[in-house]
Amino acid sequence: MSGELLTKSKIADALGTNPMRVTRFIERNKINAVKKEGKRELFKLTDFNALKKELSEPETKKEAQSHAFSKDDYILTLKKQLEDQQKQFDEVLKSKDETIDSLKETIATSKHAYEDMKDQLTVKDNQITALTKLTNNAQTLNLVDKDPKRLQTAQGNAETKVEQSSSGKEEDSSSNEIPRTHWWQRFGKH
Repeated sequence: MSGELLTKSKIADALGTNPMRVTRFIERNKINAVKKEGKRELFKLTDFNALKKELSEPETKKEAQSHAFSKDDYILTLKKQLEDQQKQFDEVLKSKDETIDSLKETIATSKHAYEDMKDQLTVKDNQITALTKLTNNAQTLNLVDKDPKRLQTAQGNAETKVEQSSSGKEEDSSSNEIPRTHWWQRFGKH
């Protein structure tokens, strides 16, 4: 077995320690791999006699055992990490739901504000219409104050319109108006 090439983990098993301690020993003593197979480095077991002596000392042996992880410890560590990740995932889901609820409230508020603005726009349009009518009336009154002839003309036009609309409904036989004729009718009479 001494001439056989072994990986770090197999050397650790042979010496009764953990692979990390073997890796530290390799780095500290600058031991080069005899052969590489892909990512695996292969070493001679005889290169680790100094590590074997270190491990045989009582203090070092206790320290090496304290650094060693058993499979059960590793499984428990992984379970704890998995539980922590599950808690984080649950918190993310909870915060996502809270964010969605917040956005729904924002949308509802925005819709309400939109409806309020539409109502305000309708009121504004009605106010503009009323102000336009008031402005027209004020301009008419202002013109009347400045020029009485315009008032008479404006009243005359208004009366004429009223008379025309009423005369269209009732025929007035007493008027001296010339009956209307078409242009071709007038052409042949002269």
